[in-house]
Amino acid sequence: MSLTLPVAELRALLHDALSAALATDALTLPAPLMYTPSVHRPALYLESTVVRGRPGEGKTFWARALTDPQLRAIAAREYRMPRLERTEAVTAFGARPDAGQPTAGELRALTGWGVPPTVLWSAVALTALGVPDLAALTTWTERVDWLTRNPGAIERSLAEFEASAKATDTVRLVVFDALDQLHPDRAVAEHLASGMLNLAVTLSRRTTRLRAKVFIRPDMLDGALTGVPRPDRGFLTGRAADLSWGRSDYLGRTARTELYGLFIHLLGNHDSAGAAAFRTAWPTWEQSEGGRYLAPSGLSGDPKRQEEFFTTLAGRFMGANARTGYTYNCLSNRLQDARGVITPRPFLTALATALEDTGRNHPGHDRPLHHDGLRRSVGCGARVTELHQALPWVRLAMEPLAGQQVPIWEEDVFGLWERSGLAGRLQESARQAGNGTGRFRTGPRSTASLPQLLEELVDAGVMSRRTSGQLDMPDVYRVVYGLGRRGGVKRAATGV
Repeated sequence: MSLTLPVAELRALLHDALSAALATDALTLPAPLMYTPSVHRPALYLESTVVRGRPGEGKTFWARALTDPQLRAIAAREYRMPRLERTEAVTAFGARPDAGQPTAGELRALTGWGVPPTVLWSAVALTALGVPDLAALTTWTERVDWLTRNPGAIERSLAEFEASAKATDTVRLVVFDALDQLHPDRAVAEHLASGMLNLAVTLSRRTTRLRAKVFIRPDMLDGALTGVPRPDRGFLTGRAADLSWGRSDYLGRTARTELYGLFIHLLGNHDSAGAAAFRTAWPTWEQSEGGRYLAPSGLSGDPKRQEEFFTTLAGRFMGANARTGYTYNCLSNRLQDARGVITPRPFLTALATALEDTGRNHPGHDRPLHHDGLRRSVGCGARVTELHQALPWVRLAMEPLAGQQVPIWEEDVFGLWERSGLAGRLQESARQAGNGTGRFRTGPRSTASLPQLLEELVDAGVMSRRTSGQLDMPDVYRVVYGLGRRGGVKRAATGV
């Protein structure tokens, strides 16, 4: 396989397509750039009540796609899910606050007054679905009070919505997202999330045309399930889907065809003459309704074809021969966290960084990407930025470790945390978040227990345990946090 485009034109296309994609986020991504990896299809099943996803894996995008008629139509068509075309979705809580959602202050007040979370989210969901008596009220306090004083209102409303949906052959879907923005206190946030899960069970058991879908991090789900009756926990986890950008084979090896498929999709759907020329190199690109281009199946799902394609961009080896490694596997191996997770934004950012490095240090290279650029791009810091946006407290936990080397013993980590006063800094950070009037991120489960804090870092994929009992850290975090690796050159501390 070879590309006939000149290197300069390929570099221009890579630069423009990657820049355009990275300038958007889950709430602003335009329809032509929407990508539908096959592994995400189960997340859109209406019976998949819970959708688990780690930071950056796509929870907010798919929550938006379900409530956006244009994006939902694309998903229905490309996933061959016609039922989605007959679905009407509303957001009960999401990443983009609006008048139809409780504010941070209202959530704190209602929680402080002891309002059961299932009652709270029932009021929110019924208001979003358009119950007139609730929509006429102006505050969530009034709506919760009305629902409490009218115990039969929920059953009557569900029956009316069910009958209406059957008559029109539609499904009404209530979407919950951004659960890590519910409350700065982790226990309270999980308590609130349990109300969403209980409501979802109620809709599934009592109706056939009303459903809820809860997008949630796996660690928050574990905590929220403690507030769900035991018989319903298995019901929820049995209907859970996972967002992932990797596919494991029978040997446990993980392929990253979805990430490379996304990259190729972005190149083919950029609005430029370069993208048109790129598509011409593979005439089997198809144009779907709405003008989006779909890559040939080999480029979107066959790792061998993808490796051939990437070889045209970066060469085959990470040096002179196979002993130095392969370019196609470089980012897949080095960008993954301790749990094997790689997400799209760090992957695309690393490619953009490698392209910039190539232009600066190897401008005359005969391919758009040089292997040295790929190697250095692992330290671009995009995954760390993504992690801090979702879990801001991780920055405070990692700062005292700068300049150390891994593997490192747990007691050494605890000693560094204690000397830096980490517990006090985390508590102060939580207080500041709780005093804010806008959205905030939920903190760690415990600010006082250092062992529990370490477990959360392990669960988040920031650190891992070796068989020796020592702690290790994947390169995607280690390099940016300024830690060295024993046997290598000790790194100086860097700011992140």
